[in-house]
Amino acid sequence: MAREQSVNALLPVEAEFQKEKASALKRTGEKLEKALAALEGAERELLMSRGPTRAVRLERYREVRKEAELQRWYLMVQREACGIRNNRDLDLMYPMPPLVRE
Repeated sequence: MAREQSVNALLPVEAEFQKEKASALKRTGEKLEKALAALEGAERELLMSRGPTRAVRLERYREVRKEAELQRWYLMVQREACGIRNNRDLDLMYPMPPLVRE
């Protein structure tokens, strides 16, 4: 009986942990979405540029891509911390565009 009461007392705490995990995943996913949108814009600008501005835009593209890759890694780590080990869904939901080569 005492054990059952102890378990029941922990249920609200466990529910709060689960809610925070979901919230953290959402925030991390939103940061990745923003980074991927910025990457798309930087890629578009790079592909349209010519001449001396191309070097500047290429550097910007590389910086934005590095940030997107970092945010994607953060989301992978967050998912793994929550017990989600399969990253196929991540690849489908947040595809990383191919690297633009100089």
